[in-house]
Amino acid sequence: MTTHIFLLLDMTGSMFAGKEMTMDACNEFISGQKSNYGGGDSIFTLGVFNSNVGLERVARKVPLEKAPMIDLEHYRPDGGTPLYDAIGEAMDILESDEGQVLFIIQTDGQENCSQRVTRDQVIQRVAEKTAAGWQFVYLGCDIDAMTEGEVIGIPSGNTLSYARGNTKQAFNTLGRSARAYRETGSTSSKAFFIREKE
Repeated sequence: MTTHIFLLLDMTGSMFAGKEMTMDACNEFISGQKSNYGGGDSIFTLGVFNSNVGLERVARKVPLEKAPMIDLEHYRPDGGTPLYDAIGEAMDILESDEGQVLFIIQTDGQENCSQRVTRDQVIQRVAEKTAAGWQFVYLGCDIDAMTEGEVIGIPSGNTLSYARGNTKQAFNTLGRSARAYRETGSTSSKAFFIREKE
């Protein structure tokens, strides 16, 4: 079974302070998934979003082993946070895909400027696709990811809050959890993240 990993990465103005950390962590995540040969066939899409570009795809449904690294040309934080529009457009892109979908949302801000998609529409579509086997994950930088994820219907066990200075550690947790998800057959659950033992 093919797994489509879709990483929706916040590229709004508030992400500028952690631009290099975010790029480095994202690239480590991609590299780590490439090394996970036991996870079956996987394809990868990387989308960045803000109010200036809408949703811009840096990588489009490429075989995971050929996924490119993100660089300064493709990651230019600016503008506001049309989170619902970005989620809705990304889900439209994935609509015709067969196989499993791992849909990762990363943001450091709350929705503030969507024009086309409402919160209720996001909730409805997340519920429908979760029932169809999609796995939704929410990473919140300097925000309460549990609260913000649940606002759009993502269970608390599939959310991860992190401080900006801990970006690398958060993406490492995401990477371990994504590898485990793929290795165990890409089965959706309400407890996606593998937490570090205290």
